[in-house]
Amino acid sequence: MKTHRQFIHATALLLISTGFVGARPIQLWPYQELVDKSDLIVIAKPVSTHDTPERTVSLAAGQSFGDWAFLGLSTEFDVSLVIKGDKSLKTIVLHHFRFEKTDEHVVLMDGPGLVSFDPAKMKSWLLFLKKEADGRFAPVNGQIDPNLYAVKAADSIDLVVVAKAISAKKQVDETTMTNMSPPVHLLGYETEFAVQEVLKGSQAAKNLVLHHYERTGEDFLGETSTNWVWNEFKPGSDRLYLLMLKKEADGRFTPIPEGGWGTLGWGFPVARFGTVRQ
Repeated sequence: MKTHRQFIHATALLLISTGFVGARPIQLWPYQELVDKSDLIVIAKPVSTHDTPERTVSLAAGQSFGDWAFLGLSTEFDVSLVIKGDKSLKTIVLHHFRFEKTDEHVVLMDGPGLVSFDPAKMKSWLLFLKKEADGRFAPVNGQIDPNLYAVKAADSIDLVVVAKAISAKKQVDETTMTNMSPPVHLLGYETEFAVQEVLKGSQAAKNLVLHHYERTGEDFLGETSTNWVWNEFKPGSDRLYLLMLKKEADGRFTPIPEGGWGTLGWGFPVARFGTVRQ
């Protein structure tokens, strides 16, 4: 039931954002699921990319895009930060795919969300990965839509910490997502966290204030659940959270932007990450 609801939400959002009448269903991958199911989470920069002998018309079992074919790629990355997984890794190879013909993405409407990398640009990426039998890594959400969840630009990440909530959320503002139909109303909150470990950013960070949002009222499906823009923090417990954050001008931190939905969409980059180590 949960997966079915995730498909419905993702498809509805895709219809709204693209205008496609026959948009294919896309499974929703919350950050918690990305973190839980990944063998490796890293921030890394690509250093080389090359084609492999692979050629396929199916990027997943039973799922193809007509006669369009895809070629395999191996992209090597230099690892700058291991968030989850083998901390000794310095380089990894990402296994992914591209269109066989470079102009096919222009005519393949509602096609796969593939990824490409330009080593010359020295851009950092946040990667959620599963290890394959040959030692390479693949996007944790599969090869069809890696750009939606498993592969994210990381240059906007100012701080990555493991932290525990020490205060109850308090309402501080509200806003409306007017690009939704009907518009979605959200309440802004602040939650204070005590930093247990800094993975990226200033090692002096001891406490931080997270600025986040929750939806109120019905969504575009007539439902009142807040699941897709909500995280349950438990102040006073020993629960730890993995926070990937961008610093705001006022000194607070906000979740890193998630695609066109900013920090308000379902991809809220906060996940439970164990308990306080005694």
